[in-house]
Amino acid sequence: MQTFEHNGEIFTYEIKHDSDQGAPWEDKDGHGPVSEWTKRDKLPGELILSEGRMGNLYYDYAGACKQAFVEGWNAAPYDIPGETKHQQACRAALADYNWLRRWANDLGVSPVGIVVRRAGACECCGDYESLWGIWHDIDSEKSWEYLEQTAHELAGDLAKWAD
Repeated sequence: MQTFEHNGEIFTYEIKHDSDQGAPWEDKDGHGPVSEWTKRDKLPGELILSEGRMGNLYYDYAGACKQAFVEGWNAAPYDIPGETKHQQACRAALADYNWLRRWANDLGVSPVGIVVRRAGACECCGDYESLWGIWHDIDSEKSWEYLEQTAHELAGDLAKWAD
């Protein structure tokens, strides 16, 4: 639990796993095609996303590059001098694959919720504000900054209800 000050008032926030979220490629736009769990061999243009007892998940990298080109995907580092739109799309598809691979293998990417309360408020019956379905990357400073910014916004909402 983290403590912070917002407009002269002390609040706490907690980050909790959001178990209601499914696979990111099923719930969210902007991801390349992913197979179902299968025991078949990898096809040309695919990358192994995850391996398990049920078989493998495959990421269609070739299809994702085409999708990224059409949809104008980009990924950090942005604006690489001399990079073509095709190279940009393939780099973005690879970044998508790496992010999904981390999620699929439980390597620090997960859906979370953030719950904000006034400091000292009862956890079972006190007022709170929350937001769920946030995709969080524990290795990303921007992801942590987003959670902190969201906590402040929720504290502002909570303060409005008290007025």
